[in-house]
Amino acid sequence: MYKIWIDEAGRWPWLGPVVACAMTFNPKNMPGKEFLEKLNDSKKLTEKKREELYKQLIEMSKGQIQRSAPTSSVGGKLCVPPEPQIFFWVWVVDNFLIDEINIKQANKEAMRRALVEVLRKITPEFTENWQNDFINGVFIDWNDNYKFEELDKNPIFIIKWDSKIKEIWAASIIAKVFRDHLMNTYSELYPNLWVENHKWYGTKKHKENLQKKSDITWIHRLSYKPVKKILEKKEKLLLHVCCWPDATVPIMDLKDKYDLTCFWYDPNIQPKSEYEKRFKEFVKVCEIEKVPYIKGEYDVENFLTEIKWLENTPEKWEKCTKCYDMRLKRASLEARKIWAKYWTTTLNISPHKDLEKLFKIGDKYSKISDLKENLEFLKIAFRKNKGFERSVEYTKKHNIYRQNYCWCIYSDTFPEKYKKVDK
Repeated sequence: MYKIWIDEAGRWPWLGPVVACAMTFNPKNMPGKEFLEKLNDSKKLTEKKREELYKQLIEMSKGQIQRSAPTSSVGGKLCVPPEPQIFFWVWVVDNFLIDEINIKQANKEAMRRALVEVLRKITPEFTENWQNDFINGVFIDWNDNYKFEELDKNPIFIIKWDSKIKEIWAASIIAKVFRDHLMNTYSELYPNLWVENHKWYGTKKHKENLQKKSDITWIHRLSYKPVKKILEKKEKLLLHVCCWPDATVPIMDLKDKYDLTCFWYDPNIQPKSEYEKRFKEFVKVCEIEKVPYIKGEYDVENFLTEIKWLENTPEKWEKCTKCYDMRLKRASLEARKIWAKYWTTTLNISPHKDLEKLFKIGDKYSKISDLKENLEFLKIAFRKNKGFERSVEYTKKHNIYRQNYCWCIYSDTFPEKYKKVDK
């Protein structure tokens, strides 16, 4: 009568497969006492000792079980091959199936397939309908209460006394070392993952190596919380804001999809009292929508320097292009400061702005040759889908002050009394 023992390795790591081993000692050719005394729980053995015992167990599985009289002979004497001392099988369930059916069911499938193959080894007559008359129990380390259709009786689950059972130790050593070999192979494919270090259990080192979506590989378990959290993590986006009414629709449209930060920077607003008034209303919008913001400097002197000799050019021409360029250049620097992946501007919502010019400037400051990490400028025409009309409705609903021109002193609509710099 055979007793079959099953254990697994790799239930809790964040990547790679789960591996189950089903094994039984051959009652006709049991391992010696000296070897059995070397066995211990795989978790209590050093890596070197596990490898030694694993190799010995592999050797002990070699041989040929006798089902009929041997036919070969040497010197007129029958040659009887030795029987194996153990029978075992290992089954691997990869991370894709783990994600599909969950780890508990994946573990069950690994154990079931390993069990079936061991039954095939010890009796070639085994079929799914075969009655397990020669099985004196199947024992599993853990308490999942699996049931297998291939068995007449349910397995016996070992919860506390597994620390004393040598057969469970043998199964755990085989499963553990087999999986470790797989993980060592993965470490050659992904040296930066430190797979060989604790095989990707939730160590501090592995947490540090899982910060963004690009860190996730094809061997990660996407259904596991630490990995799933990264997959669901929103990419950081900086939204340049030139005025609060124009910010309303972009903030509403972007905040659910991105980790949004608003950057207030509008250097051409004069006088400064108007600048501060607008900033106060901008903060009100950010508080309503619950998004963080950064206040840029009041940069009117640099603005005047940038547009020097262009003061009398028509609106939407060189003067305005210089103004766009100044704002977006400064916003791109802020985006890099907060390690944003994406950035864009609320200038895209106004029907008075040239989108083509804005998109070209955005591209220009997204890619800088001497920087490794480039930005991606989102070319979103917020004015579409009634964006401008929605912003008007929003400001009315929340009683937010709305200006009727840009307050640049060179604007065609700027009040004549403000035709001077007010710092």
